[in-house]
Amino acid sequence: MTKGGELEARWRRHVDAWRASGGTQTAYCKEHGLRSYSLSYWHLRFSGESGSSGTRGGGTLTLVPAALVAGPVAFTPSLSLHSPEGWRLDFAALPPAGWLNTLWAERP
Repeated sequence: MTKGGELEARWRRHVDAWRASGGTQTAYCKEHGLRSYSLSYWHLRFSGESGSSGTRGGGTLTLVPAALVAGPVAFTPSLSLHSPEGWRLDFAALPPAGWLNTLWAERP
């Protein structure tokens, strides 16, 4: 086996052992004297292989039914104008730029 192949095999064993442990990458690395960014790199590299159970390139996608639940709709304005005098204008959609220019020009 080549030196690169041995390195890959070593990290594959670590990635598999970490996954089987059910713990965090940080905890596994601390326990085994590894750098967490190295384990993360190899985990992402192996996740990209076809046939992998990772999220990249080849995992199985399962669709589950979802139900739409009626409830209050959250309002998050796309634009909020606040004045030093205390007034506030909230817009769900951006008003025309010309209108904003006119509003700005007519301020006291």
